[in-house]
Amino acid sequence: MEHAVSRRGFLAGAALAAAGVAGAGLAGCSDGASAAGGASVPTSSAIPNTWDEEAEVIVVGGGVGLAAAIEAADAGASVVLLEKGDHTGGLWMTAGGSCTMGGNNVVQQRDGVKDDDEAWFEAEMYSCEYRGNAEIMRMLVEKGADTVKWMEDLGIVWAPISAGVLGDDVKRGLAPDVNPGVYEGGKGTPNSGICWTQVWEKKLGELEVPIKLEHRMTRVYREADGPVVGVEVETPEGTKNFKATKGVILCTGTWTDNAHMAAGWDPRIVGPDTYGDGGVPAENLLYVDSSGDGHIAASKIGAAFADMSFVSYLYLFFGARSYWGWGEDPVDWTTNENYAAGKGLSRKPELYQKPIIVNGKGERFVNEASAADEIPAGRGALSENPEMPFMEAYLSLEQPRNVWMVADSTTAEELKWPIDEMSKPNPKTGSMFDPACLAIADTIEDLAKQMGIDAAALKATVDQYNADADAGEDSAFGKPGPLNKIATPPFYGAKASLIRHTQRNGVRVNTKSQVIDGWAAIDNPLEPAASIDDEPVIPHLYAAGELGDALGWRRVHNSLGHYTTAARNAGANAAKETEA
Repeated sequence: MEHAVSRRGFLAGAALAAAGVAGAGLAGCSDGASAAGGASVPTSSAIPNTWDEEAEVIVVGGGVGLAAAIEAADAGASVVLLEKGDHTGGLWMTAGGSCTMGGNNVVQQRDGVKDDDEAWFEAEMYSCEYRGNAEIMRMLVEKGADTVKWMEDLGIVWAPISAGVLGDDVKRGLAPDVNPGVYEGGKGTPNSGICWTQVWEKKLGELEVPIKLEHRMTRVYREADGPVVGVEVETPEGTKNFKATKGVILCTGTWTDNAHMAAGWDPRIVGPDTYGDGGVPAENLLYVDSSGDGHIAASKIGAAFADMSFVSYLYLFFGARSYWGWGEDPVDWTTNENYAAGKGLSRKPELYQKPIIVNGKGERFVNEASAADEIPAGRGALSENPEMPFMEAYLSLEQPRNVWMVADSTTAEELKWPIDEMSKPNPKTGSMFDPACLAIADTIEDLAKQMGIDAAALKATVDQYNADADAGEDSAFGKPGPLNKIATPPFYGAKASLIRHTQRNGVRVNTKSQVIDGWAAIDNPLEPAASIDDEPVIPHLYAAGELGDALGWRRVHNSLGHYTTAARNAGANAAKETEA
């Protein structure tokens, strides 16, 4: 199927039992290769004698892969882009759209902000706890200002610069304006990740680069001890093979929806309750699943991997179980009709301060207000990181967790909860409230019944909390006051859904975005290379975006600029390759 902006699509993800092997791939050997001493590099079996289609550069992934395809095509290469969904955009469409970009870029210059590459580099390294690769970070910083101008030249209208997330006092926060005017005659798009993908999509149309929708890459073909030569693809017409004479660029995103891989790194974040634990269910989403297709395929031909133990930062959505969605009808991007964006109840600090949060036994288990605490500036929010107290308390609960936020009508009014929406929940519109994640009742006992919690236990918890509120002191967890009583009906319950979002690191790459050959590296395990660019690579294989993430640890917000710079880097360098 050729390119067309279509309604939502979903293809089920592949499974992989992830092993924590950084150098030799995710799943050990493939196609008969042995990991014994002096192992040969894994190769693909049955490389096709004939090919269904051919291009100099094959880009896999219609999110940031769009940017890689533009650069490769602008450099003169013939390019084909493969996207497994029935629309472009991928997970990028659900991003907030902001990025942290410095280096005295054009927006900083217009807004009178003084910055330089070295200051930006130091702030980035602090933010990732110095776990990012410094050489790659320098490449991203040195090329970053050009990426800001490149996006502007493509049609992005940047809003005024803001503080960003790095924790210093230099403004580096960029986001598209609400109306970049991408489609002629349209109202524009929300100032989200969709702005990015639409300007890229428009440019690829001008460059006449074919985008193959519903084309899911299932294998990367590699010659014995040699270069990558193409990919295997599942299509609506059956399996096809695409030859790449200069290179394959993998931009297939993350693996946070792959329960097998997630459980391999952190079993706490995968549970039996689909709607209470685990990744975002496919229903109502704008994007196909983040199933780790690129990680799996790259591992089978010997790719090296960085530390992926920071599986994801974690959202708890109360009252909803998905976000950024659309209705049954296609989205009209010229009017934004049928587009919805919501995450249930607001996640502002007062959300956690005023209600209580109970586990499946009807008991409180944490100081609710701790979710709003901050760790050192530039290193994320407490409630989003699995090693911090609030989320650690949640993750320590027995599964299935069945966690609910509980409040009365007085608190709901103070928090300005959208009661009308909650009374008639619709996961396809507005805040995207889900009927399975809400309970409303005139008594605590009836509320507990709807929540699947023992009524006596919940009543005892509420009674004790109300007594604490009268006394002005939280006897269980020391939550700072004032404490809101749960006394005035109707009473409200909103179920927590754990959302795995944006794991860190992935396929190891060098400063050219080439994929490092982990199998070749283990032949000399005691001789580390002086530079990452001295590491052996898999010829003609590149990676960028979340798959080729080399940004270290924890900070996952505002990464779109870095992903774009890396994708541009991959596209430009792949186009320079000598044909295989």
